[in-house]
Amino acid sequence: MQRVYVVAAALDPELEDEAARAAAAARAALRGVPGADWEAADQRFLGYDDNTMARLREARVQLEEGRSAYIDLRLDEAVQLLSSAVDGFNQALSALEDPSDLGNALLYLGAAQAFNGDNRGATETFRRLRVQMPHIVPDPNEFPPAVVARWEAAEPRRTDGQITIESDPSGAIAYVDFIPRGLTPVTVDGLARGEHSVRVTSPGSTPYIENTTLTRRRRQQTVNAFLMAHEEMEGLPEAVAGIAGHSLQVGDGAIAEVARLLELDKIGVIRVSYGDSQDTVKLELVMFDVASQRRLLRGEVQAPRAFGELEAVVQRSITQGVENVLRPRVGEDTEGLQTETVITGPEPADEDDDALTKKWWFWTAIGGVVVVGAVVAIVATQVGGDDLGQDPGGQVVFEF
Repeated sequence: MQRVYVVAAALDPELEDEAARAAAAARAALRGVPGADWEAADQRFLGYDDNTMARLREARVQLEEGRSAYIDLRLDEAVQLLSSAVDGFNQALSALEDPSDLGNALLYLGAAQAFNGDNRGATETFRRLRVQMPHIVPDPNEFPPAVVARWEAAEPRRTDGQITIESDPSGAIAYVDFIPRGLTPVTVDGLARGEHSVRVTSPGSTPYIENTTLTRRRRQQTVNAFLMAHEEMEGLPEAVAGIAGHSLQVGDGAIAEVARLLELDKIGVIRVSYGDSQDTVKLELVMFDVASQRRLLRGEVQAPRAFGELEAVVQRSITQGVENVLRPRVGEDTEGLQTETVITGPEPADEDDDALTKKWWFWTAIGGVVVVGAVVAIVATQVGGDDLGQDPGGQVVFEF
């Protein structure tokens, strides 16, 4: 196991939201990379304790078990497991950078409630999903029309709410409903009426979390957050900010300081700048070996700024890049390697897959189709006559 973590920095203050989203997506991707030990660094960076991590692990297990119960139409069991998963995620909000787990738990819980005849419960569940995570939409190819209709009926009627967030110290990242909204102080408007989750974070500090409700009479709310820095993480926010001006050639300076404070073997850096259009950003991904400060990998990609699309690009890049760094496919010596991007067509379905789409009798009951997306793979190859991706520093170079 290698202690590895990824941080992000924005080259322009207006891109702080995108940098926070890229970092969260990268760290979510680390959970699925074999050989990556990220948990201790995550606790130090995000400022949560062992109990929070334990609750988060249990909630993720309950989510998977609840989803399986829903797929098998064991609806009472599914409702119980998914309700427990939602409660667990609620108790672990300080560690929940990526809202997809909570969003999926709410989505499947609402579907199970609707199937089980609890229309009131399904409406309440979907109302929270619509207010706090409007970007999570039930796929009509996966969920039957009755569930989609129940979700559509929970759409908020008014989006005239406003939350102002201040913090001590200022300059922290403010999240409303798990989406970064900028550095404090900041005002977020266009919010639906209902309960919203506010989270304020700074590297190495215990996050501040508050739920606040917007109503017809109280359409505007103010949240005052106090952040308590962990003494052993002193200097971490400044080191992370210093990455924006780093050359990214050698893992020294601010990069080395972040790695030291987080006690890492490998450190990944994502630097975010403006893309070729207003709808895109440019992401530089670089990974370093901490002991030697040697750069092991670098890559660059244009990514959409749209919520969900940016995260998908980051997660694919991090998964492939970190896997290559931790388990090189072409031997120990990375001198003179090149890489290429291979985009394949739809892969055939796995006959052993126990996903919802494999339950033929389930589809007989509710109808639907199966959609399989394309898979992006990154393959390392030996240098031939072409110099694609060749780098004079000798590290692996990814052209995403």
